[in-house]
Amino acid sequence: MIKHLRNIFITGLFVLVPIFVTLSIVIWLFNRIDAVFREPLELFLGFPLVGIGVILTILIILITGFISTNLLGKKIILFTEAVFKKIPLVNTVYISMKQLTDTLFTSQKNAFKSAVLVEYPSKGIYVIGFITADAAEEINLKTQSDLKSVFIPTTPNPTSGMLVMIPEEDIQFLDLSIEAAIKLIVSGGILLPENQKKLED
Repeated sequence: MIKHLRNIFITGLFVLVPIFVTLSIVIWLFNRIDAVFREPLELFLGFPLVGIGVILTILIILITGFISTNLLGKKIILFTEAVFKKIPLVNTVYISMKQLTDTLFTSQKNAFKSAVLVEYPSKGIYVIGFITADAAEEINLKTQSDLKSVFIPTTPNPTSGMLVMIPEEDIQFLDLSIEAAIKLIVSGGILLPENQKKLED
């Protein structure tokens, strides 16, 4: 009886934890975005306006998108970017964020080309990485090797990690999609690829 209740409890835990964490993150983001405009308006009007901040944020994004699609708007954005790029420290932050958003939200080349297996940080220890590009020509010339730039993400946060440059012959290409490899990394190896699940079943 106790063992049965324990199994039921664990099952319920596995179901509730992802739901709770997801809802907590969504609610936290909602409140953070909402507070930007809601708090000043509430102080001015004297009564609560839950959700107004999110609505105003969406409207501002839409208006900015509309403005940036016409000629005058493009000129204003280019001028703003030029100003940001001339201010020390601000230019570093702005350029980094611009490159990040371009990578995430444009339909250009995918940031990650292939999921690979490399020995890092020493022989006999294998980690999953992602090829991002060929190494710079100068680096290839100095090392006399054909190197690939490989991003090695951390668990459970794959947005942080390190860039290493590894000879192509030392890279093992995986028959995994980028999404499947990321799931494997984020879960700490718990979420196995679908083809392996079928084999084990």
